[in-house]
Amino acid sequence: MLVFLIHILISFMVLAITLVPAQIVEMKSSTLKNIVGISGLLGIILVGTGIFIGVGEALHAYLYITFTIQLIVLCLFFLIYRLFKKVGHSKFINICSICLVIFSHLTYVYYIIASFLY
Repeated sequence: MLVFLIHILISFMVLAITLVPAQIVEMKSSTLKNIVGISGLLGIILVGTGIFIGVGEALHAYLYITFTIQLIVLCLFFLIYRLFKKVGHSKFINICSICLVIFSHLTYVYYIIASFLY
C-alpha cells in the first residue's frame, strides 16, 4: 500500500511540475510557448505511461530517490513562483522553470525505466 501511495504522489508531483510553467513562462516568442506546450504534453504522456506500467510490490531505492528529487524540484518551483509574483516576467525565471521541468521529466523517465526493470 505504501508503494502505491508513493507511486501516486510521484505521478501527481510530476504532473504539477509539468503544468506550472504554463502560468509562469510568458514571452512574445512563439518558440518558448511551443517549448512549454510540448513539455506539458510530454509530461502528461510520461505520467500516463508511468501509471500504466505501474510499480512493483517492494520498496526500492529508486522510489525514494525519485520521490526526494521530485519533492526538491517542486519546492524550487514554489520559490520560482514566488519570485515570479514579486518580480514579474523575466528571462531568468523562464529558463529556470523550463530547466526544472526537463530535469523532472528525466528523473521520471529514470523512475519508469527502473520500475519496469526491477
